[in-house]
Amino acid sequence: MGPLLLGNFLGGMLLRVPIGFALALASIITLWLVTDTPLTIGAQRIVAGITPFALLAIPLFILAGGIMNAGGITKRLLGLADAIVGGMRGGLAQTNVLSALFFGGISGSAVADISSLGRILIPAMKARDYKAAYTAAVTAAAPIVAPIMPPSITMIVYGVVSGTSIGALFFAGIVPAILYIAMVMVTVHLTVRKQGFTEEAFAKAPDPKLVGVTPKEERPKLGKAVVAALPALLLPLVILAGIRFGWFTPTEAAAVAVVYALVVGLFVYRELTWKKLVTAFAESALMVGLIMLVLAAAQLYSWALTSGGVPQAAAEAIFGFTDNLVVLLILVNIMLLIAGMFIEANAALIIITPILLPVLTAAGVDPVHLGIIIVVNLGIGLITPPVGIALMLSAEISKVKFLSAIRAAWPFLLTGLIYMLLITYIPQISLWLPSVLLGE
Repeated sequence: MGPLLLGNFLGGMLLRVPIGFALALASIITLWLVTDTPLTIGAQRIVAGITPFALLAIPLFILAGGIMNAGGITKRLLGLADAIVGGMRGGLAQTNVLSALFFGGISGSAVADISSLGRILIPAMKARDYKAAYTAAVTAAAPIVAPIMPPSITMIVYGVVSGTSIGALFFAGIVPAILYIAMVMVTVHLTVRKQGFTEEAFAKAPDPKLVGVTPKEERPKLGKAVVAALPALLLPLVILAGIRFGWFTPTEAAAVAVVYALVVGLFVYRELTWKKLVTAFAESALMVGLIMLVLAAAQLYSWALTSGGVPQAAAEAIFGFTDNLVVLLILVNIMLLIAGMFIEANAALIIITPILLPVLTAAGVDPVHLGIIIVVNLGIGLITPPVGIALMLSAEISKVKFLSAIRAAWPFLLTGLIYMLLITYIPQISLWLPSVLLGE
């Protein structure tokens, strides 16, 4: 049953059937061909897959991010990032990276960050003589932090599927997110002189060391930038503090985030108009519809896998091959990277988690740590050739050939792989903060 499910799904993907429909059709066709299960069960599983109360947090967090963006958050967060790192080597590239950390706590989606930040920062970087391929590489690599940084939609999905505390997952993502951004900023520092600029930029610069540095007179004052961006930066802190002190659950925190976003947009920044609000609702509804369709279909696919005994067979096969945890985690990383290249992260997570969870928890891996491993791997898959969805989108915005973007992105991919190994084999990076704050 497992090979038929996989074959039907891959067939749908090759025919360019949208992923949600490909998952649903693969499940229904397989159930019809090899089981006596009434097909009405498929409809029931699709509905049941998106009815858990915790999933209500997804549309609410997406709406909160949409309202914050419509209310003037973008330019203030960019201004803060530029004030902090604009004077460094490759200042605008560093601003791009640090902005991804700030936005990750608002959007929770790497693709959403690339779509919003990329359309602002890529033209700005190209205007400062950065090579187009390098702008695409930086803009694709940095937002991988979004699914790691709370409030992460992917972590909410993992929490629902695995039964793991969403609050613990949120806190577990903070240190890994900061570590990733630090490593990418180091990569920018080491590569920007070689890959970031055209020869003309060096030729016309009065001082080659200043190429790529945001001029001091153009950088916002740090104090003013912090004050301007503070209401936006407080949103993730309000969410985490509320969860930590038991003021509200993660799902209730999403509703609080919407109210907070409305207050900031209407009364603090005063840039949220009725027209912008309607647009934010419409765009959020479209994104929610796409995500929930994929989640519903992936839940049906996961149920079909479980009904066919695929997780049990996979566990037996893996333990039959090796019971060494180091080797086991390497195999898991490879599987997740490949899945992240081809399948939308939330769908991949729902399909893979029921297979990996019993295997790795039996081997002694903490479910919270496993969640971070899965999220990190699926994120790095977004910039991994031959597909690299995030890199492909960034290259399209930058108007550069995808192959050129791949060549420019290899230092960031190497950084991502090193980071993945650190997260995988040093669980304290993920588990230290939840153990301190939550005792988990």
